[in-house]
Amino acid sequence: MNRLKEKLVKFMSGRYGVDQLYYVMLVLWAVLMVVNIKVDSLILVAISDVFLVLAIFRSFSKNISRRSGENQKLLKVWNLVRRKVKLFFRRFKEIRVHRFRTCPHCKKTLQLPIKRGKNTVKCPRCQEKFEVHIFL
Repeated sequence: MNRLKEKLVKFMSGRYGVDQLYYVMLVLWAVLMVVNIKVDSLILVAISDVFLVLAIFRSFSKNISRRSGENQKLLKVWNLVRRKVKLFFRRFKEIRVHRFRTCPHCKKTLQLPIKRGKNTVKCPRCQEKFEVHIFL
C-alpha cells in the first residue's frame, strides 16, 4: 500500500491538481446527471461527460500557469456574482432604514439614511457631490 502511495505522489508531482474550477465542473456534472435521470437525453449525457473529462484533464495537467489563469477568471466572476447577491439581500434586509444609491462618478454603492426628497450627497471615495432623490 505504501508503494502505491509513493507511485501516486511521484505521478502527481508537477501536476496542477484540484481547485475551485474543478469542483464547479464536478458539481455541474452531477447536476446534469441528476437532470438526465428525469429527461433522459443523450445530449445531456454528452455535455456532462465533457465536464467530467475536462475536470480530470485539468487536474492532471502540467501547464500550471494556464490552469491557474482559468481558475482566477472563475474566481473573478464568482466574487462579482457573490458581491451582487450579498448587496441584494442587504438591500432587502435594510429597506426600512436605508436606501442604496451608486455614485455616478466612481460607481461605488452608497448606503444612505432615508431622508425623503432631494438630498445632496458627498461620495466618501471620490469626494464628488451629487443629488439624490429618495421617494419612499
